[in-house]
Amino acid sequence: MFNRKKAGMMGVIGLSAAIITGVAVSAYAETKSPQGDVVKGQATQEAPMNAVPSHEQLASRMAQQLGLDEKTQSKVSDLFEKDGKAIRKIQEQLQTTQMELSSLSPSSKDYMDKVDDLAEKSGELTEDLTIAYAKNRAGLYALLTPQQIKKLETPAQPQS
Repeated sequence: MFNRKKAGMMGVIGLSAAIITGVAVSAYAETKSPQGDVVKGQATQEAPMNAVPSHEQLASRMAQQLGLDEKTQSKVSDLFEKDGKAIRKIQEQLQTTQMELSSLSPSSKDYMDKVDDLAEKSGELTEDLTIAYAKNRAGLYALLTPQQIKKLETPAQPQS
């Protein structure tokens, strides 16, 4: 059965994944004004509100934010592309598991057994996702200088 330790671990893992995602996406968000205009005169085509930025866009934003050279920007883009595919695959599996869990009926005979199995699978996928995010972050940090890491970790000040 799904015990408190597993539930607590899943909560921490889920929160960690959300925080790590924020680090990668912050470079994208920090270069935009509240009106959605691109700051510093950079011209790009606007994407729909719910669209996820591409690995090139993330790398470009990070290059602007951290002053990356072209070689490092290319390596960051490659890292985001490779890891992004793996992360999306795990996210899709997790979503499928959650949909299966939601579709179960408490009136079915073996409802709790199915819930237990799907909860365990969901926990494993959440762990895999957290590790994938952590590997991506470690790979990114390996490409950066200590000064760039410090700049990345420093919260951005609101633009006036």
